[in-house]
Amino acid sequence: MNRQTLSTAITRSGWKGAWEDQIDGLLSKLEFLANKGRYSRLMANIETANNRSNFMASVLEATIAFQFESVGIELAYEIKQNPAHASSIDFRWITVSGDTVFIEARLLQQDKTTVDSIESQLQRQNFWAVAKDGTDEQSDIIRVQQAILEKVQKKDGVQTKFVSKVQGNINIVAIEVSQIILGAFDRHDCLLVAQGDPSVPLVFRRGIFGLFQEPFPAYPDHIQLLGKSYTYLRQTIHGILFLFRHPRMESFNFFLSQFMIWNPSIMREERARAISGEIEPALPTFKK
Repeated sequence: MNRQTLSTAITRSGWKGAWEDQIDGLLSKLEFLANKGRYSRLMANIETANNRSNFMASVLEATIAFQFESVGIELAYEIKQNPAHASSIDFRWITVSGDTVFIEARLLQQDKTTVDSIESQLQRQNFWAVAKDGTDEQSDIIRVQQAILEKVQKKDGVQTKFVSKVQGNINIVAIEVSQIILGAFDRHDCLLVAQGDPSVPLVFRRGIFGLFQEPFPAYPDHIQLLGKSYTYLRQTIHGILFLFRHPRMESFNFFLSQFMIWNPSIMREERARAISGEIEPALPTFKK
């Protein structure tokens, strides 16, 4: 990977405006990964990207890999849990205690309606004034839930990822949420996604049933159905790793922090604490 190759990929992917000041920072990360000899497929994905979404998804993966590798945590890229299954998972690493951790990453950007509204206002008035109320925030949180669910299963419930049942495997979905709720996504929103309304004070509740939340018999029928649709995820995903970009407005040269929420039904607290401790040097905890 060289500067010209990376510049060409950025331009071909549809980037406009001022991005040249970010290229050297990104290039140094990619060169670091290339020297590891395990990321040739990721380098190829970046070099051949032909739209912004594909390019940004690969940049997110490269940033995750760089932050882990730069603190001495060796990752394997695009690994199959089950050789007989078609799908692969983005990353695998072996913890100090011998656990095998699989991480599937997802970039989630601001919804198109909000983006179009902002761009329209900028064109007319050179400023934007989009506001999000509680209903909008509920929709954004549900959208994050659906994006996580889509990494695990199809709409009809057919399993797509994390198909191995090997004892010791830890399955994590990592989702980058810096652009959601106009960049105001915080720890309370993470808790709502994973654990629902009971996990946050009353003022932050949005009528959300969490992905890891158990559907008690007293809940209404529509919540029972929702809980049933999350069954495979609750039985399979050990944790959700929420990722936050710094600076938030940087397009592709950024640093990531994280807020991890573990699934209490399948993850012991001691084990979760140990793995979180290994993640922390690579991805520091998001404080907001």
